[in-house]
Amino acid sequence: MEKAEYQVMFAVEKKHFWYRGMGRVTGALLRKYLPQLTHNIILDAGCGTGGALLFLRKFGKARGVDISPLALLYCKKRGLKDVKECSIEKLPFRNNTFDLVTCFDVLCQQEVKNDTRALAELYRVLKPNGLLLLRVPAYNWLQSYHDVSVHTKHRYNTNEISSLLREVKFSILKLSYINTILFPLVVAKRILLHFSVHTHSDVTPLPPHLNTFLFLPLLLESFFIRFFDFPFGLSIIAVGKKKRAPLG
Repeated sequence: MEKAEYQVMFAVEKKHFWYRGMGRVTGALLRKYLPQLTHNIILDAGCGTGGALLFLRKFGKARGVDISPLALLYCKKRGLKDVKECSIEKLPFRNNTFDLVTCFDVLCQQEVKNDTRALAELYRVLKPNGLLLLRVPAYNWLQSYHDVSVHTKHRYNTNEISSLLREVKFSILKLSYINTILFPLVVAKRILLHFSVHTHSDVTPLPPHLNTFLFLPLLLESFFIRFFDFPFGLSIIAVGKKKRAPLG
């Protein structure tokens, strides 16, 4: 991710509709799939400036890792101390350590050289029956200047994510597109931007009324995601479970 994007993320992460909306989606899925809602040992793999860590503390003891020293400095500005610098492809933790691993829009980044190796590391550090909550951007044809700014190397479809998770031996509990209602608006915007000069990512401060208006579709989706999968959207969200090793 470009260095300037960390500063923007740190500034808007608590209020921006996209972060707030995805927090609601995350909370809905954790409340559905986590066996226990407190006292979990949690890893946010690719924690960025730490906004998700603040949220995840409601579900247990959360720690983070990120490959960027600058991102970790912003984490410490938030008062988050349990963070380490490393790649998600080589985690400094023992096997079977965490009840929950989250990985939000990190697997897609250029800094992750091998998707399968990264997911295998997340699998390794999970306890048997532990959960992975994974989010990635959808549809490679939606590549834009935003993806250049945040170093996106690939946007996925659900078939690709299903194959990757199954290759690493995850059981898939949930696999769905998300951010569906705003999909036509964003597609139209990105088509228009192909004909103009665009020099920043999509994560920018918004007027309060517009920010609230754009938050409402994600709030609605956070309710329905518990009951069915969305057929298309701007992102993909998956819940994978580490299989318990057979006895004997």
